[in-house]
Amino acid sequence: MNKTNFFKGITASIILLLVIYSVYWLYTSIKFKSNIIQTLSSNNIQSSEVNISGYPYRLEANLKNTIVELNNDAYFKIEIPELKISVSPTSLRKILIQSESSLLSYKDLIHSLNINNEQSRMTIIFNEGQIQNLSIIFEENNVNYKSLIFGTIKKTFNNILIDGKINYNKNILNGNLQVSIYEEDGSKKFTAPINIKNNKIKLLFFEFDLSNLF
Repeated sequence: MNKTNFFKGITASIILLLVIYSVYWLYTSIKFKSNIIQTLSSNNIQSSEVNISGYPYRLEANLKNTIVELNNDAYFKIEIPELKISVSPTSLRKILIQSESSLLSYKDLIHSLNINNEQSRMTIIFNEGQIQNLSIIFEENNVNYKSLIFGTIKKTFNNILIDGKINYNKNILNGNLQVSIYEEDGSKKFTAPINIKNNKIKLLFFEFDLSNLF
């Protein structure tokens, strides 16, 4: 085989591989979008638009005006104008979720909590279908908490980091997490464990029962 035919063969092989990978990425992106839309629908999550980008290195779902709202005995709402969900085209073991801003609201008979942040990032690592590790960081947070027992707390925090393991199965939430709060200079202001058992979240002397939401 002369050099010309050799390089033609190499070029043809590269083009073939690119075509195969492109078709695979396109198929995976369609399936990825379908799974996201199905997940949104089955969990009553609203989103005005879902687009997929990121070729060739990743799958990135871009969601606009995402709203999670639950209102039974307790009220819970998350509003996210711009949301990104990123995964590798070859593995769904690690999921990265990012937002430029978000507003979280929770209210029951005792507590009222509102958290407004400028940016957030969540990393989820799966192992055999279960969440092996969950890590969330909220940046530039304005926290407004009211309680019939503890009164009103208004505070601004630079970073809020939540890290640990969590499991969600048949509307039952369990897990062990740790929350750390940092000041603007990077110093740690507060750290404490968060225990979740059968939908009941315990943080120090605060307790939130999420069962009323499901």
